Amino acid sequence: MSSQNLLPGLIDRFENNTATVTELRVGIFAPIEKISANSTIYKDFIKNNRKRKLTTPWGEVTVKGNILTQIHRDIIDAIMSIGTIEKTDNNNFMISFIGAELLRYLGKSPKNHTWLKKILDELKTTNIEYTDKKGNSIDFNISSAGGYSSQKGVFVVMLTESYVKFYEQEVVVNYKQEIPQLIKVDDALVKAIIRFFFTHANKVSFNLEKLLDTLGYPVNAASLKTAKKKMRDHTQTLKDFGIIFDKSYKVTYSKREGVTHSLSKVKKTLMEEGSKTSS
Repeated sequence: MSSQNLLPGLIDRFENNTATVTELRVGIFAPIEKISANSTIYKDFIKNNRKRKLTTPWGEVTVKGNILTQIHRDIIDAIMSIGTIEKTDNNNFMISFIGAELLRYLGKSPKNHTWLKKILDELKTTNIEYTDKKGNSIDFNISSAGGYSSQKGVFVVMLTESYVKFYEQEVVVNYKQEIPQLIKVDDALVKAIIRFFFTHANKVSFNLEKLLDTLGYPVNAASLKTAKKKMRDHTQTLKDFGIIFDKSYKVTYSKREGVTHSLSKVKKTLMEEGSKTSS
């Protein structure tokens, strides 16, 4: 991502990172590729007045208006990788990119602008409420507006002020060099698991059932059987990303060198103050 006229701190944050750790840990992006009217995720979403609610060890999240999928996340990852970000005269942040270039990056037809517009509109009309385990909460939409030039094939996405604030204050993760390979993964659950583990800076293990529950994947006898098969079928793919799925249904991740993490200035300050106090 290239930049123009951004404050230095935010230049670094947007250019050198892909997502906040929180976005990928609390299940904002469902472990599915398409919305099925018969799926448990969709039925619960409709039953809860078009709200998808999840409780995880890191906090609670409510996604309202649309179900965000791994396809939505693929598109955000691609935009963060190839887009040009700049600060507007109104102190907003916008990202512009060539639609055909982004679609090729995703392995899609470069002419499929109608599909891309639909996904971008869903991102714009989806509201996210997040409350961390300390009770701190934030309410945001990722984007607030957008534009498209049919002559140049250029798309513009305007980030909301609340999302920029969220991005600035959270721990962020950079997995840009992994994105081309990640996008090619043919199963949404496996993608969600890979992204979840990218948020961890050290080696970590999870029981599969606990991991699925954290991601917002419905856990029952039938779905658990399906998930185990998906994991077995993608054993090599998972290994390629540093993830081992063993016979006891434990999933272990060993940190990849190309995946890095960065604390926000707020968190750095708190850690420095805590270090001074303890010493």
